[in-house]
Amino acid sequence: MGTLLDQRVISIPANSPIVEIGGLPPSKSHLIRWLLLASQGNGQVEIQNVAGAANDACAMRDALIELGIKIDIQENKWTVYGVGSSGYKCPVNELNLHNSGTSLRFLAIAITRVGEWITINGDSTLETRINRDFWESLGVDVAFDSDERNLPMKIRGPMDRNTLSLNCEKTSQYLSALALSMPARDKGLLLAIDGDIVSRRHAQLSFSLAAECGSPNTLGNPLLLPWECKPPNHVKIPPDASHVAFWKLYEIIHETTIVLPEVQPGDSIGAEVLSDLDLKRPQTIDLNEANDLITPLAAAMAIGGGGVITGASHAQYKESNRIERTADMLSRFSINVEIMPDGLRIAGNQCIVAPQTPVPTFGDHRMQMTAIVLATKVGGDVKGSNLHEVSFPEFIQLIQP
Repeated sequence: MGTLLDQRVISIPANSPIVEIGGLPPSKSHLIRWLLLASQGNGQVEIQNVAGAANDACAMRDALIELGIKIDIQENKWTVYGVGSSGYKCPVNELNLHNSGTSLRFLAIAITRVGEWITINGDSTLETRINRDFWESLGVDVAFDSDERNLPMKIRGPMDRNTLSLNCEKTSQYLSALALSMPARDKGLLLAIDGDIVSRRHAQLSFSLAAECGSPNTLGNPLLLPWECKPPNHVKIPPDASHVAFWKLYEIIHETTIVLPEVQPGDSIGAEVLSDLDLKRPQTIDLNEANDLITPLAAAMAIGGGGVITGASHAQYKESNRIERTADMLSRFSINVEIMPDGLRIAGNQCIVAPQTPVPTFGDHRMQMTAIVLATKVGGDVKGSNLHEVSFPEFIQLIQP
């Protein structure tokens, strides 16, 4: 059974000290993918710039250790000793992936190579993101404790499909998971992809990093071929640009400027939409490639010039339904937004009002961090005191120096 949501409250005083230098955590999107790739090589891979790694990435790391992968852990460097494509061991314990949907989807594919029953568990927000139909379509054995609960999930391979129908309208992570685990297959896999691929930049990241390790596969080619994984000996993880949205919100609330680490556009995975964005003017912003930004960006637009967020329909399938929950959470600060099927319509020049009761954040770390930033202006109690650790463990230290 998945663990319950963190409902503990963190109290934020009004007019919290202004942050002049804002940090960014290492990109969990890059780090999780590199961990999986490094584990499938036959040598050691030194992964650098991991200080302050997200809990999601740590969940992936710890699960790989359970699968028999040796990983030396230092403050700013993890060294992974790969076991090749067939060296994973059946773990003694269940794989607890906590809140990490990416780790769930990637590892549930990867562990089918073991050929034995393996149990995956996590918290209640992870449970809602399990698509039973997909796992049952793979030709592997899948078992659940009941019809009502999706966790724990037990899975046993091998995967015996040569062709597979894949719907990528809600998430592209199944496509990424298959592409990253092709070293474990001895034959190709022909995909029939239904609908448009959402979060295409994240899917492209998977194919690009795999190509650095020897993959011949490309996004858009329906045939995935097996390949031998030969990762580089050294990898450097870039900062996570999606968290710039929280500092943009802080800037407009406190009328200040925050100095941020530089992130190259090629590493931003859609978050480069934030570059040179004048939030004091009305905006129409398409988040088809960056749905993680919807909550802090909506708050900043409401305080600033307002506008419309579109292209975010797949934000409904994250830790929470981020379209509906963003509207709910912001209303606790007397910020009103209009829900649309694929985003939000936002009136500008709204004033933040201190919430009268603890603000719910629905088990969603980006909801919690947005609420905390809003509370730095007017004060307030925010539920989910540790949720930020999912993606940005040092966030509270930076926001309350």
